[in-house]
Amino acid sequence: RRPPAMADRPAADGPVIRFRNYQPKSEELQGLEVEKPKVPSVEEQVGASEAVHEDATQEPLLNLAPKKINWDLKRDLEPQMKKLRSMTDRAIIELIRKRVESEEGAQQQQQQQ
Repeated sequence: RRPPAMADRPAADGPVIRFRNYQPKSEELQGLEVEKPKVPSVEEQVGASEAVHEDATQEPLLNLAPKKINWDLKRDLEPQMKKLRSMTDRAIIELIRKRVESEEGAQQQQQQQ
């Protein structure tokens, strides 16, 4: 389609001029503007979504933020925490073992007396 301002000119094999962001001052170029697309506002998009949620945590706008803020810290520290947990478990077992040995030693001394 040719704009009405250019209708009286013969069609050329060259490129067709279309202005997206520029508003030409010349009257013969006035019809070459491309219509700007209509961008819906956020209010229209949110209003158009008719998702009704009973739970406030399931609201679409509230789900933008992650549920747990420190999930990446937990992920990065997990290998170190695993190693620390195993060392802690070993230390607890050793303390229990020493306590049992001392109690058995105390019982044996009482039996001997």
